[in-house]
Amino acid sequence: MRRPNIVFVQAPEIVSGKLAQRFPRGSTIVRLDGAGASGEPARLTGEFFAAADPQINFEATKVLFSGQKNQGEHWQIWEMDLDGGNKRQVTQCKGDCLRGAYLPAEEIAFTAEEAREGHSESYLAVVKADGSQFRRITFGPAEFQLETVLRDGRIVATAPWPLIGAKGAGNSRLFYTLRPDGTALESFRCEHRGTRVLADASELEDGSLVFVKKTGEAATGGELERIQRGAAGSAPLRTARAVYGSPRELSAEALIVSKESAVSSSSTAKFDLYVLQAKTHTAEEKIFADAHLTSIQAVPVAPHAVPKHYWSTLNLESLDGFFISLNSYLSADASKGHMTTPIAQVRVLTVNSTNGTEHSLGTAPVETDGSFYVRVPANAPIRFVLLDAKGQPIREERGWIWTRPGEERGCPGCHGDKAVAPENRWPLTLKRFDTPTALGEMKHGSTTSQAK
Repeated sequence: MRRPNIVFVQAPEIVSGKLAQRFPRGSTIVRLDGAGASGEPARLTGEFFAAADPQINFEATKVLFSGQKNQGEHWQIWEMDLDGGNKRQVTQCKGDCLRGAYLPAEEIAFTAEEAREGHSESYLAVVKADGSQFRRITFGPAEFQLETVLRDGRIVATAPWPLIGAKGAGNSRLFYTLRPDGTALESFRCEHRGTRVLADASELEDGSLVFVKKTGEAATGGELERIQRGAAGSAPLRTARAVYGSPRELSAEALIVSKESAVSSSSTAKFDLYVLQAKTHTAEEKIFADAHLTSIQAVPVAPHAVPKHYWSTLNLESLDGFFISLNSYLSADASKGHMTTPIAQVRVLTVNSTNGTEHSLGTAPVETDGSFYVRVPANAPIRFVLLDAKGQPIREERGWIWTRPGEERGCPGCHGDKAVAPENRWPLTLKRFDTPTALGEMKHGSTTSQAK
């Protein structure tokens, strides 16, 4: 059976860290026809200093990619034909825009990296396919990077755990999901214990997510793991001991992966392309290798399903959003999953986007059943602190989340078990109050950071 053509990235060197800094000596996107390793790839981005992150559109007629025309310039999202022709620039970012992915309804999601007031930030944004209607969809100090778009329409991103700024973040980088309008942020799986740096995620035809678990942020590759559909956690693919990168589905029976070749300790990491058989988990068949260049991010040129489209219900003119907790006593981190200290109030904190200092928006009552309901400024980072009757902290959320304009966010408890549905009951906070407790001044509105 003839293999599909593949598009991939060649580079003399790849380093870890910021997406915009991965290719200090440049890179190019090439196309290898299905003949296999004996063929020579055709260069598609020869006029760019660096190009990366190729994605094939749903009809398999276009390539979306990140491009840096000249060394030192900002990266932008571009699109081109399969032969490299008809290149057009999609974004006009004042910082770096990379790692784009196609969405339904003629939209594109991507990662934006910007320098701000002596620090950098990395967030997700969405634009129309013509580059118009830029809108930011993640908020707060955590550095988000786009990974993939699931067939159910959700975006998979990576970010540090907990969701705090780079200076205070630990050594873990985990998967989160959200909708293309920035709503419904949540952990993809609650695997927060220990150190896990996850990357290079891709959804397979069977609904599982395959990805790379790295040994740390400085690693350029790692072990292959998979989260099967409906599974509570991940499991390793029992591959031969090696360093892998960018797994993608080649067929129902095989993946295409980058595999690190044997190099001396003084050399930079070099990757070649292999076929990994799904049943045996062996990667012995080499598709392509270059004597001097590393080969990564291979994607088959084949049509694929359009993800489901989420119809956003946000009111972008609204100044606020809403949080409701059904039972704050529930906690997966507490003994037997339930806190025993009586909770009297919840303090809601936000962070100043200019200097990074946090301050309180105020407090709200917590009912005897553990429920509370608050209104907060939209598009603002938020975290909660549970207080006793004397105003002393009992437990507090470590990372920052947000609500979009008009969004109603709810949770069964504090880091509750996502595998268990909440009890079907009417919480006291909705019985006693017609409206939520309003906290903070609603000055955020529907404004978003503009990259143009």
